[in-house]
Amino acid sequence: MAKVEQVTADEFRAEKEKLETDRAILNERLQALNAEREKCIQQLTMIAGALQTVNHFISKIDPEVNLEDEIDVSDVKT
Repeated sequence: MAKVEQVTADEFRAEKEKLETDRAILNERLQALNAEREKCIQQLTMIAGALQTVNHFISKIDPEVNLEDEIDVSDVKT
């Protein structure tokens, strides 16, 4: 006849303690990752704003001329 293994309450308590510790560690790690994610989102937003500003100044200083655009020469004085 096969031997039946029994699990004691102390073994369950020990396993519960390990699982609770693991959960706490993972929660801390998740909070740190979320904070890092928010920081990255803020940095991306700031960089996007800086790029928009730089592009604005570039277009004012050195505007690109599209050769396919029609030019109205009726306003040009000769």
